[in-house]
Amino acid sequence: MNGNRMGIAVVAACVLGLGACNRTRDVSDTELTTLLRVERASATDPKAPLDAGAINCLRAWSGDADLIKELQPASAGEAAKASCKPKIDGWLADATRNPDKLSFKDVSAPPAVRRAAVLLGEHQPTQLTGELPSKTAAPPAAMMPAPPHAPLATNSPALGTAVSTINELDDLCTRAKQQGAAGGPNAQTVTRYANYCQQSVLRLRSRVTALEASGDPKQAQALADNAQRLLDVGRRLEAQQSGGSNPPPSNQ
Repeated sequence: MNGNRMGIAVVAACVLGLGACNRTRDVSDTELTTLLRVERASATDPKAPLDAGAINCLRAWSGDADLIKELQPASAGEAAKASCKPKIDGWLADATRNPDKLSFKDVSAPPAVRRAAVLLGEHQPTQLTGELPSKTAAPPAAMMPAPPHAPLATNSPALGTAVSTINELDDLCTRAKQQGAAGGPNAQTVTRYANYCQQSVLRLRSRVTALEASGDPKQAQALADNAQRLLDVGRRLEAQQSGGSNPPPSNQ
Protein backbone atom coordinates (compact mmCIF):
# COMPACT_ATOMS: atom_id res chain seq x y z
CA MET A 1 0.00 0.00 0.00
CA ASN A 2 2.80 2.42 0.92
CA GLY A 3 4.45 1.66 -2.42
CA ASN A 4 1.22 2.50 -4.27
CA ARG A 5 0.85 5.79 -2.41
CA MET A 6 4.46 6.70 -3.21
CA GLY A 7 3.94 5.92 -6.89
CA ILE A 8 0.80 8.07 -6.99
CA ALA A 9 2.68 10.89 -5.26
CA VAL A 10 5.45 10.78 -7.83
CA VAL A 11 2.97 10.89 -10.71
CA ALA A 12 1.12 13.76 -9.06
CA ALA A 13 4.36 15.67 -8.57
CA CYS A 14 5.18 15.26 -12.25
CA VAL A 15 1.75 16.49 -13.29
CA LEU A 16 1.75 19.45 -10.91
CA GLY A 17 5.30 20.26 -11.97
CA LEU A 18 4.08 20.73 -15.55
CA GLY A 19 6.43 18.19 -17.04
CA ALA A 20 9.33 18.67 -14.62
CA CYS A 21 9.96 14.95 -14.60
CA ASN A 22 10.94 15.13 -18.26
CA ARG A 23 13.48 17.89 -17.78
CA THR A 24 17.18 17.24 -17.99
CA ARG A 25 19.72 18.30 -15.42
CA ASP A 26 22.19 21.08 -16.05
CA VAL A 27 25.58 19.43 -16.57
CA SER A 28 28.68 21.23 -15.31
CA ASP A 29 32.02 21.48 -17.11
CA THR A 30 33.56 19.31 -14.39
CA GLU A 31 30.94 16.60 -14.87
CA LEU A 32 31.40 16.63 -18.65
CA THR A 33 35.19 16.49 -18.34
CA THR A 34 35.10 13.64 -15.83
CA LEU A 35 32.66 11.63 -17.95
CA LEU A 36 34.05 12.27 -21.44
CA ARG A 37 37.80 12.30 -20.75
CA VAL A 38 40.03 10.08 -22.86
CA GLU A 39 41.08 6.77 -21.31
CA ARG A 40 44.63 7.88 -20.52
CA ALA A 41 43.52 11.04 -18.68
CA SER A 42 43.30 11.35 -14.91
CA ALA A 43 39.84 11.56 -13.38
CA THR A 44 40.98 14.58 -11.35
CA ASP A 45 42.46 16.58 -14.26
CA PRO A 46 40.17 19.62 -14.83
CA LYS A 47 41.68 20.11 -18.29
CA ALA A 48 41.71 16.46 -19.35
CA PRO A 49 41.47 15.93 -23.14
CA LEU A 50 38.02 14.75 -24.19
CA ASP A 51 37.05 11.84 -26.40
CA ALA A 52 36.01 13.31 -29.76
CA GLY A 53 34.22 10.11 -30.82
CA ALA A 54 32.08 10.14 -27.69
CA ILE A 55 31.12 13.77 -28.27
CA ASN A 56 30.20 13.02 -31.89
CA CYS A 57 28.03 10.20 -30.58
CA LEU A 58 26.22 12.67 -28.31
CA ARG A 59 25.85 15.06 -31.27
CA ALA A 60 24.06 12.32 -33.19
CA TRP A 61 21.76 11.57 -30.25
CA SER A 62 21.06 15.22 -29.41
CA GLY A 63 18.36 15.60 -32.05
CA ASP A 64 19.64 19.13 -32.69
CA ALA A 65 19.99 19.94 -36.39
CA ASP A 66 22.87 22.38 -35.90
CA LEU A 67 24.88 19.84 -33.90
CA ILE A 68 24.12 16.97 -36.27
CA LYS A 69 24.98 18.87 -39.47
CA GLU A 70 28.64 18.98 -38.45
CA LEU A 71 28.83 15.17 -38.56
CA GLN A 72 29.58 12.95 -41.52
CA PRO A 73 26.31 11.36 -42.75
CA ALA A 74 27.55 7.91 -41.75
CA SER A 75 28.12 9.12 -38.18
CA ALA A 76 24.60 10.48 -37.82
CA GLY A 77 22.71 7.38 -38.98
CA GLU A 78 20.80 4.95 -36.79
CA ALA A 79 23.43 2.23 -37.16
CA ALA A 80 26.20 4.57 -35.98
CA LYS A 81 24.06 5.76 -33.07
CA ALA A 82 23.31 2.20 -31.98
CA SER A 83 27.00 1.32 -32.25
CA CYS A 84 28.37 4.24 -30.22
CA LYS A 85 25.78 4.43 -27.42
CA PRO A 86 27.01 1.37 -25.43
CA LYS A 87 30.33 3.11 -24.80
CA ILE A 88 28.56 6.15 -23.33
CA ASP A 89 26.25 3.87 -21.32
CA GLY A 90 29.28 2.08 -19.93
CA TRP A 91 30.86 5.36 -18.87
CA LEU A 92 27.60 6.48 -17.24
CA ALA A 93 27.57 3.24 -15.22
CA ASP A 94 31.16 3.90 -14.11
CA ALA A 95 31.16 5.66 -10.73
CA THR A 96 34.66 7.05 -11.36
CA ARG A 97 33.40 8.80 -14.51
CA ASN A 98 29.87 9.60 -13.40
CA PRO A 99 29.86 10.07 -9.62
CA ASP A 100 26.81 12.35 -9.80
CA LYS A 101 24.74 9.73 -11.68
CA LEU A 102 23.93 11.72 -14.80
CA SER A 103 21.61 10.01 -17.26
CA PHE A 104 22.11 9.58 -21.00
CA LYS A 105 19.27 12.06 -21.49
CA ASP A 106 21.15 14.63 -19.41
CA VAL A 107 24.40 14.43 -21.37
CA SER A 108 22.80 14.12 -24.83
CA ALA A 109 20.63 17.21 -24.34
CA PRO A 110 21.68 19.94 -26.82
CA PRO A 111 22.99 22.41 -24.17
CA ALA A 112 25.26 19.74 -22.66
CA VAL A 113 26.49 18.59 -26.09
CA ARG A 114 27.24 22.15 -27.19
CA ARG A 115 29.26 22.73 -24.05
CA ALA A 116 31.10 19.43 -24.50
CA ALA A 117 32.04 20.46 -28.04
CA VAL A 118 33.49 23.72 -26.70
CA LEU A 119 35.43 21.86 -24.00
CA LEU A 120 36.80 19.49 -26.63
CA GLY A 121 38.54 22.45 -28.29
CA GLU A 122 39.60 24.07 -25.03
CA HIS A 123 41.12 20.87 -23.65
CA GLN A 124 43.42 20.10 -26.55
CA PRO A 125 46.71 18.78 -25.13
CA THR A 126 49.51 21.32 -25.31
CA GLN A 127 52.60 20.51 -27.33
CA LEU A 128 55.29 18.83 -25.27
CA THR A 129 58.52 20.73 -24.84
CA GLY A 130 61.87 19.78 -23.44
CA GLU A 131 64.36 17.04 -24.07
CA LEU A 132 63.10 13.60 -25.01
CA PRO A 133 64.31 10.64 -22.92
CA SER A 134 67.08 8.55 -24.41
CA LYS A 135 66.25 5.27 -26.11
CA THR A 136 68.22 3.38 -23.47
CA ALA A 137 66.43 4.96 -20.51
CA ALA A 138 64.16 2.64 -18.55
CA PRO A 139 60.45 3.50 -18.77
CA PRO A 140 58.80 4.96 -15.68
CA ALA A 141 57.41 2.36 -13.29
CA ALA A 142 53.86 3.54 -13.97
CA MET A 143 54.26 2.56 -17.64
CA MET A 144 55.48 -0.95 -16.94
CA PRO A 145 52.75 -3.55 -17.63
CA ALA A 146 51.53 -5.32 -14.53
CA PRO A 147 51.27 -9.11 -14.64
CA PRO A 148 47.68 -10.39 -14.74
CA HIS A 149 46.17 -11.05 -11.33
CA ALA A 150 49.25 -9.56 -9.64
CA PRO A 151 48.92 -9.93 -5.86
CA LEU A 152 48.00 -6.58 -4.32
CA ALA A 153 48.29 -5.69 -0.69
CA THR A 154 45.00 -4.36 0.67
CA ASN A 155 44.40 -1.95 3.52
CA SER A 156 40.64 -2.44 3.90
CA PRO A 157 38.09 -5.23 3.46
CA ALA A 158 36.39 -3.21 0.70
CA LEU A 159 39.64 -2.92 -1.23
CA GLY A 160 40.22 -6.63 -0.86
CA THR A 161 36.74 -7.26 -2.25
CA ALA A 162 37.49 -4.88 -5.13
CA VAL A 163 40.69 -6.75 -6.01
CA SER A 164 38.88 -10.10 -5.99
CA THR A 165 36.02 -8.74 -8.13
CA ILE A 166 38.42 -7.12 -10.60
CA ASN A 167 40.27 -10.41 -11.02
CA GLU A 168 36.95 -12.17 -11.70
CA LEU A 169 35.99 -9.38 -14.11
CA ASP A 170 39.30 -9.84 -15.96
CA ASP A 171 38.50 -13.53 -16.51
CA LEU A 172 35.00 -12.61 -17.71
CA CYS A 173 36.49 -10.07 -20.16
CA THR A 174 38.52 -12.85 -21.74
CA ARG A 175 35.52 -15.14 -22.02
CA ALA A 176 33.40 -12.33 -23.49
CA LYS A 177 36.02 -11.67 -26.14
CA GLN A 178 36.04 -15.35 -27.06
CA GLN A 179 32.22 -15.45 -27.18
CA GLY A 180 32.10 -12.39 -29.40
CA ALA A 181 34.63 -13.88 -31.79
CA ALA A 182 32.58 -17.08 -31.95
CA GLY A 183 29.58 -15.18 -33.36
CA GLY A 184 25.95 -15.48 -32.43
CA PRO A 185 22.93 -13.18 -32.18
CA ASN A 186 24.56 -10.82 -29.64
CA ALA A 187 28.15 -11.12 -30.86
CA GLN A 188 28.62 -7.40 -31.58
CA THR A 189 27.25 -6.37 -28.20
CA VAL A 190 29.42 -8.93 -26.41
CA THR A 191 32.52 -7.79 -28.31
CA ARG A 192 31.87 -4.15 -27.44
CA TYR A 193 31.44 -5.13 -23.80
CA ALA A 194 34.66 -7.17 -23.89
CA ASN A 195 36.66 -4.21 -25.23
CA TYR A 196 35.20 -1.83 -22.66
CA CYS A 197 35.65 -4.46 -19.94
CA GLN A 198 39.36 -4.83 -20.65
CA GLN A 199 39.88 -1.07 -20.56
CA SER A 200 37.93 -0.89 -17.31
CA VAL A 201 40.06 -3.58 -15.66
CA LEU A 202 43.22 -1.56 -16.36
CA ARG A 203 41.61 1.58 -14.99
CA LEU A 204 40.21 -0.18 -11.91
CA ARG A 205 43.56 -1.76 -11.08
CA SER A 206 45.23 1.63 -11.37
CA ARG A 207 42.63 2.97 -8.96
CA VAL A 208 43.35 0.14 -6.52
CA THR A 209 47.01 1.14 -6.49
CA ALA A 210 46.08 4.74 -5.70
CA LEU A 211 43.73 3.69 -2.91
CA GLU A 212 46.39 1.50 -1.33
CA ALA A 213 48.27 4.72 -0.67
CA SER A 214 45.32 6.89 0.40
CA GLY A 215 43.41 4.26 2.38
CA ASP A 216 40.07 6.03 1.85
CA PRO A 217 37.42 3.43 2.86
CA LYS A 218 34.52 5.20 1.13
CA GLN A 219 36.35 5.35 -2.20
CA ALA A 220 37.43 1.73 -1.77
CA GLN A 221 33.79 0.69 -1.31
CA ALA A 222 32.72 2.76 -4.33
CA LEU A 223 35.43 1.04 -6.38
CA ALA A 224 34.26 -2.40 -5.24
CA ASP A 225 30.64 -1.53 -6.09
CA ASN A 226 31.61 -0.24 -9.52
CA ALA A 227 33.58 -3.38 -10.33
CA GLN A 228 30.65 -5.51 -9.20
CA ARG A 229 28.20 -3.65 -11.46
CA LEU A 230 30.44 -4.23 -14.47
CA LEU A 231 30.73 -7.87 -13.50
CA ASP A 232 26.94 -8.26 -13.18
CA VAL A 233 26.41 -6.76 -16.66
CA GLY A 234 28.98 -9.15 -18.11
CA ARG A 235 27.40 -12.15 -16.41
CA ARG A 236 24.02 -11.31 -17.91
CA LEU A 237 25.51 -10.92 -21.38
CA GLU A 238 27.41 -14.19 -20.98
CA ALA A 239 24.23 -16.01 -19.96
CA GLN A 240 22.29 -14.56 -22.90
CA GLN A 241 25.02 -15.45 -25.36
CA SER A 242 25.15 -19.00 -23.97
CA GLY A 243 21.39 -19.37 -24.26
CA GLY A 244 20.84 -19.59 -20.52
CA SER A 245 18.71 -17.53 -18.19
CA ASN A 246 19.98 -14.32 -16.68
CA PRO A 247 21.77 -14.88 -13.37
CA PRO A 248 20.52 -12.75 -10.47
CA PRO A 249 22.73 -9.73 -9.73
CA SER A 250 25.11 -9.98 -6.79
CA ASN A 251 24.02 -8.53 -3.44
CA GLN A 252 27.45 -7.05 -2.89
